[in-house]
Amino acid sequence: MVTIKEQSITKSLMTIGVFFLLLLTLVGCSQSEQSGDETTVKVEYNVEGDNKSINSITHVLKSEFTSPKQKYNEILKNPQNLINMDGKKVLNASNGSELYQYIEELYQPYFTNTGFDKFFVGSAFSYTMHSKDVQIKVANISITKNKDYKDDYDFVVDVKYKKVGSPEKKYQITGLATIPEEGKIGAITYLDDGGLMENIKKNS
Repeated sequence: MVTIKEQSITKSLMTIGVFFLLLLTLVGCSQSEQSGDETTVKVEYNVEGDNKSINSITHVLKSEFTSPKQKYNEILKNPQNLINMDGKKVLNASNGSELYQYIEELYQPYFTNTGFDKFFVGSAFSYTMHSKDVQIKVANISITKNKDYKDDYDFVVDVKYKKVGSPEKKYQITGLATIPEEGKIGAITYLDDGGLMENIKKNS
């Protein structure tokens, strides 16, 4: 008998498959890994014991807003990573797939178990995998311990966005990271991206 939990997991994986079908249609493959100047990380209201949490937030934000990702492109180009779903070829994102293992290795150590599951389905790579011929890199990250909620950290990310053949543009992303246990992210919420996602989709 299929349990409610198994049905939920299957539904989530189908949603992921549709998501990566969209990426497969829009993205194309960039060939190089993003490199550049060191990112400046500014921390305010830091207290003893916060370092692991700050490091986790920084790692995830730097990865999310850095493009292209060479490893992802290699996975995308490998026909063995494609599966048929409703008559269409989609990138296999199920548990155990090469894509899942890549994202798991990149992010899971920095999340709680439930936090990683939510992030994988809802947010992972949402900014850096929507379009081809795009470079995104992080210039500055500011992280502030929320004064009202002990588990929350406010962050500001300054990024440089450039589509090949167009001038570089700067964007600022604000958001909130919830850390229910030391060094482990329970949730990341982007509050305002200054129009970055809209521009990425427009240029896809």
